[in-house]
Amino acid sequence: MEAQSAIDCRILPVYTVAVGRVIVEITLLLPGKAKQMMSVNLPYLLPYALSLLISLSVALYAWQRRGVPGARPFALVAASQSVWTFGYMFELNSETLAAKIFWDDLQYAGALVWPLAFLAFALDYTRRPLRRPFLVWSLLSLPCLLFGVLVLTNPFHGWVRPSASLIPGEPFDALTYDFTTAVWLFSMYAYALAFIALYLLLATFIRAQSLYRRQMLTVVIGALIPLVGVMLTLFGVTFTFQRDTTPLTFAVSNLLIAWGLFRYRLFDMVPVARDAVFDGMSDYVLVLDGYNRLVDVNPAAERALGQPADQLIGQPAADVLATWGDLVSEFRGETSIKTEIVMDHQGEMHVLALRITPLHRGDHRGHGRIIVARDVTERKRAEQSLQERSEQLQAAIEELHILSRIKDEFVANVSHELRTPLTNIKLYHDLLNRYPERQERYLSILDRETERLETIIEDLLLLSRLDREVVALKFEPVDLNTLVGNMIHDRQLLAESKGLKLTVRLQPAPVVADADATLISQVLSVLLTNAMNYTPANGQIEAYTEVENKNGRAWAGFCVQDTGPGILPAEQAKLFSRFFRGEAAHASHTAGTGLGLAIAKEIVGRHHGRITIVSTGIPGEGAAFHVWLPASDAQDHAL
Repeated sequence: MEAQSAIDCRILPVYTVAVGRVIVEITLLLPGKAKQMMSVNLPYLLPYALSLLISLSVALYAWQRRGVPGARPFALVAASQSVWTFGYMFELNSETLAAKIFWDDLQYAGALVWPLAFLAFALDYTRRPLRRPFLVWSLLSLPCLLFGVLVLTNPFHGWVRPSASLIPGEPFDALTYDFTTAVWLFSMYAYALAFIALYLLLATFIRAQSLYRRQMLTVVIGALIPLVGVMLTLFGVTFTFQRDTTPLTFAVSNLLIAWGLFRYRLFDMVPVARDAVFDGMSDYVLVLDGYNRLVDVNPAAERALGQPADQLIGQPAADVLATWGDLVSEFRGETSIKTEIVMDHQGEMHVLALRITPLHRGDHRGHGRIIVARDVTERKRAEQSLQERSEQLQAAIEELHILSRIKDEFVANVSHELRTPLTNIKLYHDLLNRYPERQERYLSILDRETERLETIIEDLLLLSRLDREVVALKFEPVDLNTLVGNMIHDRQLLAESKGLKLTVRLQPAPVVADADATLISQVLSVLLTNAMNYTPANGQIEAYTEVENKNGRAWAGFCVQDTGPGILPAEQAKLFSRFFRGEAAHASHTAGTGLGLAIAKEIVGRHHGRITIVSTGIPGEGAAFHVWLPASDAQDHAL
């Protein structure tokens, strides 16, 4: 410690030289007359300059070590004293009354910060955290802020300095004014904060060990010196050629605290560190003797066991730790072990990370054990949550892989489907140029392929808008009886031209769903078109409406049933995939894009509905497509 203290002692002169150079540079920037006065008055200002140097050096040293307890607010204490001393030096060096008042106001800035910083230092140094620090410091700072406003606005009301004058003297003219009620009230408030800080230091001093008492005595004496200086100034007692003795006391105060800092390593040996290893541990610490009796516990273990130490000490560990499982007997023969156990703590199950270490005396024989337990319940929950999130992420990654594969397949299908009509268009356009006499035949083929290409593009654009959810759905009550009836009526002539019998069967009461009528009409159109394309001549197609109540919810729907070749069970899972066309489509050479049912499913999904298929795949038995939509409130009540 002595070697380290010597290293510290070399730091202060370095800071002092650096700060001195800064002050010299500031002095060189003064106007000519002020600079001249400073050089003439230097012998008288030298004690204050030395006090300023010491305060700033200590502030810089403490700030450099701001990571340790108390260093940060102590740096603020020394800095506020530096501002106070700096203002007083320039007040002495000023000639005019206005200039002296200006520098006197600057001294008030240091005086406003100093008591708050001193209290913050005492709280931090003695390890007494505030419960609501922001609110407390806001309230404590309010009187200082109000007094600071009074100082700044004094020319308008005179509540701080009602009358000020200069008293001629050597070597300086002295600024004098009467202390008002506002000044006395602020002084009493500042002293109240300072005495609270002193009380905290003294209370800790009384409880501290001998080494810490020497250290804290240095702090207390160093803090008392400027308080005495301020009190002497308030009562008009002075030992110098000016009215304010306080700036000179800062030098003595900071030198004394600096001595304690270098000699005792003030911020390394915090007074409350004596209990940090045992009483201050958040882990549960229990000490057992050779007979497995509890001989000591820390406060954290007391709280965990629900009893004070005086009731626990001396009791058999098996009784005290009954809620910790069969801990004592299970690890009786173990010399050292790390494990985890589950315990019941106030009705909740907690996971403890347990470490048992043997205790030895000088003869190296075991005379007891120390049990250190850490509550890792939250960590276990976090690990479990992390595991669940990891599994979810893995599932999402797998889903992304599936989507990527689907995307690749989709792009390949799109390329294939677009290539066919484009190739035909290019081919027949070339044939048209070669054989113009076949114009009628080639133009009809070009029209058909162009229409097919347009249909594919329109379907792809609609699917893209549905995927990106940019299609705005206009939900309104839609009577499916009306929608299906009108659609069947419009398709009758087309069905007759194909030799098909198209019938409709409607519910006697309205079948009302909350839906976008245009999009649901498109779904019905897709199903009817497919039914008429795949049902052979003389076949039958029936469309009907239906209602049901499933899972406590009302559903309204319609069905399109045909007598075509049906859909094989192996194909039904892929039926709604984009560009998928089943065996029946290839066998019948029926034109199509393979996008109609995919569009229908997307539309029904956007309506929070479902579309299902019933088919055996046997020719002649056909297929039935059911579309179910959430029923409107009126339909729900009817069911």
